Amino acid sequence: MATAVLPRSPAPDIQRLCERMGRVNHQPVSVHSFTNKRFTVNFRVPLNSLRRILPSTIAPDEIGNNGFGMIGMCACDFWVTRFGWIPVPRIRNNDMLCRISVTIVKNDQRYRAFYTVGSSSSSILLGSLGMRFSHFRKRLASFRRIDNAQKYSLECHAADPLRSGRLDADVSKVNKTAPASSIFADVDEATDFVFNLDGSCGYDFGRRKLSFQKIDYPKWDMYFCHQLDYDFPLLDHLKQCYRLDMEFDSILFMQNTPQTWRSSWLYDEP
Repeated sequence: MATAVLPRSPAPDIQRLCERMGRVNHQPVSVHSFTNKRFTVNFRVPLNSLRRILPSTIAPDEIGNNGFGMIGMCACDFWVTRFGWIPVPRIRNNDMLCRISVTIVKNDQRYRAFYTVGSSSSSILLGSLGMRFSHFRKRLASFRRIDNAQKYSLECHAADPLRSGRLDADVSKVNKTAPASSIFADVDEATDFVFNLDGSCGYDFGRRKLSFQKIDYPKWDMYFCHQLDYDFPLLDHLKQCYRLDMEFDSILFMQNTPQTWRSSWLYDEP
């Protein structure tokens, strides 16, 4: 007896998910920050699969020529020290965000950047400003942090369950040796792809406008973390609903690093 094969349900509209995560807008002033610690958990995804969760005018960045791109969750702990030319008392913030390595075109020039699906922030000031004046689709959330010589733990508790998350790292298991799971030969190759970028970017679906922000990066001192436990509901949702064939690659770690996030303005898509 023949068996009927039912078609797979289509993936939800990515615009609805992105708008659920938050809004995209201009950032009128530069923001100067100093990162205490940042862990980025990276997953390889076939390019054709990764395109399902990107706007059509933003392309996934390919790792070499192997047909894979990269998506990851970044958990960080930093201070903001200046808005534009105005110094401010150090504003501490925890952040947990989902980022995709992409390329974007502005003024006929192509840039390498990271695109943020959603970002949760602990600081009421920075989170509130970011909700209105950034392309990171920010929302406020509460965080619990443990930071000592042995352990770094960051828990995010958000009103939207997709925005919650947890990361527990053994900081004694941090070194320059590439794990067997990584597609990268060494930490320099991983740093070059994941972090040696031109900036960050965003997309407003309603207005069909892009945003590209240049970032002043330091000379990175990057490491691999070899023992970490995590739970990221947003990544699980993307994997299930958009059929992302995600393969764990590596966890990159950096600390004590200054950065400047330049002002950015929405522009018409090419």
